[in-house]
Amino acid sequence: MARFATLLGSLALLASLLWGTPASAHAAPHSYVLLDFRSHDVGAELRLPVSELEAAFHRKLLGEQAGVIQQEAGAIRAQVTAYVHAETRDGAPWAVDVGELGYRVDDEVPFVTVQVRLTPPAGASAQVFVLDYDVISHDVVNHTAWVSVRSDFANGVFTDKPMVIGVIRYLRKSLLVDRTGGGDWRGFRGVVQLGIQHIAEGTDHLLFLLALLLPAPLLASRRIGARRWGDYGGARTSARNLLRIVSAFTLGHSVTLLAGSVGWLRLPGRPVEVLIAVSILVSAIHAMRPLFAGWEAWVAGGFGLVHGMAFASALSELNLDPYRLAIAVFGFNVGIELMQLFVVAMLFPSLVLLARTPAYPVVRGVGALFAAAAALGWIFERALHTPNPMNAVVEALAAHAVVVVVSLACLAVTVTVATRAGRRRPVAITVGS
Repeated sequence: MARFATLLGSLALLASLLWGTPASAHAAPHSYVLLDFRSHDVGAELRLPVSELEAAFHRKLLGEQAGVIQQEAGAIRAQVTAYVHAETRDGAPWAVDVGELGYRVDDEVPFVTVQVRLTPPAGASAQVFVLDYDVISHDVVNHTAWVSVRSDFANGVFTDKPMVIGVIRYLRKSLLVDRTGGGDWRGFRGVVQLGIQHIAEGTDHLLFLLALLLPAPLLASRRIGARRWGDYGGARTSARNLLRIVSAFTLGHSVTLLAGSVGWLRLPGRPVEVLIAVSILVSAIHAMRPLFAGWEAWVAGGFGLVHGMAFASALSELNLDPYRLAIAVFGFNVGIELMQLFVVAMLFPSLVLLARTPAYPVVRGVGALFAAAAALGWIFERALHTPNPMNAVVEALAAHAVVVVVSLACLAVTVTVATRAGRRRPVAITVGS
């Protein structure tokens, strides 16, 4: 019987391809099912291409956001309710609740998004279930839906690139989803990696840290009316300044990371991103001319509050329970600090060596000017949506970070050796007769 049904399905698919009916045979985008695993339920975001919904509904849909959502909301909800089901391995049904509808465009393809919550029956695990999905392919036999895991704390999945776990199509409408075997330790490791990745890919955060590090080995001139950086302050002064700056920045972003993750503090993303760019600009100007000499730690802590709000957005979307959220906040912070310490360990020794040489004003000036230019570009881009020509330069340098670090180290060693050789060179003295 199963073979007979498969044969009929294959013949139907072949016929639809040969006759080319508009409802069933055309090159078309896929649907996407993005799963977010939580302690007691599973969230699913359905991304349904408008063109495929038209084929499934056998009528033209309005191709604009307001039209699709307002005019077709009832039909879309009914379609999802009828063709999305979940059950345990034993066949016990899960509750399926259809939530908000939205609209997005990816790669010039318009999608309707549908938020769905899947809740297991009492006593059943939320980590394993059979997904029965047939929203479009029941009518469009060549349509496929890609099922991916977008977040899963127990298995350490936190990424903007969802992990594909299966494909659903006309002849395979069910998929066993099994996420058992994870645990809190794997989740902690995953969120530490997320923190490391967030800093590694966050060129604006790294540039802010670099701008603060540039003057750290120096003493500000104490002459009245003088606004310039003085000479190298010594190993103790450099280490003390570095410790204060990094610790203050850590404290600042930790406070708002926690407050933002638990929902106590929420700010729109764009003002936060603009303020981050402003923090880079202020720090870059300070690296050129002292604006707040001796107060770097306070400024780092204050701007750390702003950066922490951006960090919090990476965790607030995970919808974790309080226990796992506490683990996530701690692990994310650990990842941030590990990456920051790695960056400091790679760059600061070279800066200290250069600070002892006459070449450091040039190096510091070039670094500060670059940070200021990047910051100005980000300010205009984020506030006014203007093109930022500095993005290509920043991304190119970030992609070759190892080359940059090695080049800086080689420069520091070369200039240090040349400076010491020049100081040891004997000076010829001519005595007149």
